[in-house]
Amino acid sequence: NKIPLTTICARLERAIHCDVGMKGLDILIYGWRHKFKIRDSKLRMRKINDGETWLSYLELTSFSKYAGYDLTHD
Repeated sequence: NKIPLTTICARLERAIHCDVGMKGLDILIYGWRHKFKIRDSKLRMRKINDGETWLSYLELTSFSKYAGYDLTHD
């Protein structure tokens, strides 16, 4: 499954009851990528029809553990 970053951002904001924005999500993803040695080019090459970047379900599971919130479902 392809989960768009905008969906992930909305889930995170609901989980923490605070505005994060895409900039805040990008910062979290940056830390997650460096902790688990995920190459930036791997993520930037992925685009959904409208050009939006996404994470797979397995990646989102890993990112959720890193962020400390279950972001795999609404």
